[in-house]
Amino acid sequence: SVKAGGMRIVQKHPHNSDAKEEKDKDDQDWETSSLPKPTVFISGVIARGDKDFPPAAAQVAHQKPHPSVEKLPHPQHIKQHIHQPRK
Repeated sequence: SVKAGGMRIVQKHPHNSDAKEEKDKDDQDWETSSLPKPTVFISGVIARGDKDFPPAAAQVAHQKPHPSVEKLPHPQHIKQHIHQPRK
């Protein structure tokens, strides 16, 4: 078990058996290694993966927006006098 977040998590280890290996060998005979990619539709349009979202567009989305007008402090806040009573 592993302790994460103050809790113990039990990890299950797979059991190795010869019968399972033989079954896997039989399954590999008729399976093909290349599966056809499923067509993904986004809002009714076929998605083309990375071509729809170029890296430059993703980079712009993560940049911090810059203000169009720079904020200046109010003149009242420049000189702050803290009025404290004398002893």
